[in-house]
Amino acid sequence: MGSEARKIGRRAVLVTGISSMRKTGVLDRVAKDLKASGVNVLVFDKVEPNPRASTIDEGSKIARQEKADLIIGLGGGSAMDAAKGIVLASSGTEPIWHYVVAEAEVKGPVPSLILVPTIAASGSEANNGAVITNWNTHEKRVLNSPHFFAKVSIVDPDLTLTLPEKPTAQGGVDIFCHLVESYLTAEESSPLTDGIMETTMRMVVESLPQVLASPNNVEARTRLSWASAIACSQFATLGGGAGVMTLHGVEHPLSGYYDIAHGDGLAALLLSWMKYTFPVKGERFYSLGGKVFSETDGILATEKWLERVGMKLRLSALGIESERLEELAACAVITAPWLKHHPRLLDIANIKQLYQDSY
Repeated sequence: MGSEARKIGRRAVLVTGISSMRKTGVLDRVAKDLKASGVNVLVFDKVEPNPRASTIDEGSKIARQEKADLIIGLGGGSAMDAAKGIVLASSGTEPIWHYVVAEAEVKGPVPSLILVPTIAASGSEANNGAVITNWNTHEKRVLNSPHFFAKVSIVDPDLTLTLPEKPTAQGGVDIFCHLVESYLTAEESSPLTDGIMETTMRMVVESLPQVLASPNNVEARTRLSWASAIACSQFATLGGGAGVMTLHGVEHPLSGYYDIAHGDGLAALLLSWMKYTFPVKGERFYSLGGKVFSETDGILATEKWLERVGMKLRLSALGIESERLEELAACAVITAPWLKHHPRLLDIANIKQLYQDSY
């Protein structure tokens, strides 16, 4: 990494999760490599799961004080999204949430960005989006910016070898959902787009159980890393014919309110979301079953796969309070405006029912 970083900047802030990278020794190795290459590095290791706007603001202040010209995100989607937020907010003095809600213009120099995923999951290494949580309002929103495209992304499957079973499974579900949501909600099919998504979904469906059975299976880990990078990037939509990730929009209030793992929330909602969508997209579900699972029933095949990887979950088991389901549904409508593009109406009442069906 040091040689790549040196081409881009000299004063770096290394953004990572709370102690996670220290435990594995990866953080020390990366910092040492950067320093050996002549890059001055300051570590900001305070990022929590579902990265909070307040944490990003703290990191942005440090980046401004250090006059950083390079931000490095090391870790999972939370660390990479936080790094993206720090890149943007450190260019001025406004808090990151100002950019989320006001679409503020960038006024100062923007540091360059390097991303290094240590889990196959979010795909943040290959797109220009970041998901940021305002813990005061429990709003979890998506922010897009051209400054969020990394100058360099280093995807090394070896970095995922020490990942425990649970986050590995959570990451695999996230990858699958990035693809299956767009696949099932597509207005029109496209041979190229369908082919990319079907192939990538098969990679996840086949490789995740292999990794869970043998965590040191580098070949299977590599396939998951490729799938992660492709699934939530523009590559997956080549050829037109991609839909919208409405399941993500329905899930965001859950992890925004309760700080649960994003993959767990998706897994708990996936089957109910599928059943709700089936009446208006039946042919896509049959295609999913045949092309991805080699089975007739796409929903049943998905259910069996979730069971196989230990991710057939219910909202009740995740600590979601049943009396807050309508509040959560109202939050989803506000924070995920793209829900209006779902092929079947997703209003507050229907989202609440979806939550109840997943409970």
